[in-house]
Amino acid sequence: MGTNVPGRTTKEVTELINQQGFDEKYGMVFTEDIVKGAKSRYGFKSGTPMGNPKGYSSKYPEGMAEYVASIAQGKSTAELVEAVNRKYGAGTIGIRQMKAYKKNHGINTGLTGQFEPGSTPANKGKKMSPEAYEKCAPTMFRKGQTPVNHKPVGTESVRRNYKRNQMFVYVKVAEPNIWRMKHIMEWEKHNGPVPKGKAIIFADGNPQNTNIDNLVMVSRSQLAVMNRWGIHGYDKQTAEVAANVASLKIVVSERKRGKKHGSSKGTGSEFDK
Repeated sequence: MGTNVPGRTTKEVTELINQQGFDEKYGMVFTEDIVKGAKSRYGFKSGTPMGNPKGYSSKYPEGMAEYVASIAQGKSTAELVEAVNRKYGAGTIGIRQMKAYKKNHGINTGLTGQFEPGSTPANKGKKMSPEAYEKCAPTMFRKGQTPVNHKPVGTESVRRNYKRNQMFVYVKVAEPNIWRMKHIMEWEKHNGPVPKGKAIIFADGNPQNTNIDNLVMVSRSQLAVMNRWGIHGYDKQTAEVAANVASLKIVVSERKRGKKHGSSKGTGSEFDK
């Protein structure tokens, strides 16, 4: 048996053995399971690749992959489905199956699904039929028409700021759709523009409380330290104390770095003034 195994599958070896007439001489019929067990016990290796060959399919007709590949260039999925069902019989394959079939068999149609530069729209030069226009007319936008969801200037809206992952109050300040954070506007109304490098925080931690008594201006470096160490206040007084604690941490950190590098120069902090 060992000489018959190399280069042959278990099925081929089984057929070859049964052709030797063992059933007539000894009443023995070999099955694939018997041959597979013998190969395993005696360490016989066939050397044939395992699994089905590329392109093999038990569901679709033989040769279908080659046929689809030969006609695929420039054809849409729907056109390929129509061609295959016409050749192999109705219901052979559907739209979704064809998409997967092309991917699994590496079939490229050359189509991108996009309009190529210079392509002509299918409806170019065609006017809408009276029947279609009548159906669409009630929902058409007309020149100068105000959308039903239009918000007038001055409208307030609570919405999420995804960069900060918090809910802030916004105010519409101009058309067509210009909005600003209300707490910044409130601060500017009482104190003027927010200087570069500064930030406005909420003393009680509620970003929807835009009352001027709840707003505190801190530097960006203070804010970074406050967030890192969880230093926060509960009202304006404690928020200002929290900002001063952050400043102290900044000074200590800068002086440690200066000492490490042999420098005793001032840090430029408000505590050095």
